[in-house]
Amino acid sequence: MYTDIFKTLNDQSQNAFEPMVKFNQLVAKNFSELTNLQLDSARQYADIGLAQMHLNSQVKDVQSLVNSGTKQLETMTRISQQMIEDGKKLANLANDFKSELDKLVTEAVEKKK
Repeated sequence: MYTDIFKTLNDQSQNAFEPMVKFNQLVAKNFSELTNLQLDSARQYADIGLAQMHLNSQVKDVQSLVNSGTKQLETMTRISQQMIEDGKKLANLANDFKSELDKLVTEAVEKKK
């Protein structure tokens, strides 16, 4: 008798908390992916900045100044492309999170029926 009561209580609490556990796991996964995306981006931008600083330290004459200016234009193009790629990655991450969240909500609503 008491075993059945505890089993029922355990099943009900598990059903009640399951959507929250899944939501928390989804948020933790998304946060981890977002953090990795930000760290990768920061590392790439830092590398670009350091390369520019190193290049500018090599300017010794007019020709090297012209070369440095050309490289800076190339770097600006690279940075623009990197920002576009980062924006796409972020949008994909947000879309994946939204679709997974929609799936969780649908599952929770269907279980309530």
